[in-house]
Amino acid sequence: MSTRLTPSEPFPENLVPLDVPEVEVLNSKLERELTHEYVHDGEPDPETEFRHEEVTEELDRRDAVETGAPTAPLLHVVDLPAKAAFHS
Repeated sequence: MSTRLTPSEPFPENLVPLDVPEVEVLNSKLERELTHEYVHDGEPDPETEFRHEEVTEELDRRDAVETGAPTAPLLHVVDLPAKAAFHS
């Protein structure tokens, strides 16, 4: 059993039916693969990044459902003119 999940290995099309421990194992393997890619290649493979993002979003979604929190953080973006950004 490998401790990493390489881009060429199979990945579930749908994470929803998986149990939490299964998703957590995928997350751990993908984090280890990302570290490996950074160390050995200097950058991550886009497939590994995409997979890690999917797993992170699924874990966040499950946490939100469990806690009753919104599924995505609410952000209020304000575009300030360059001068206004430096005045107090």
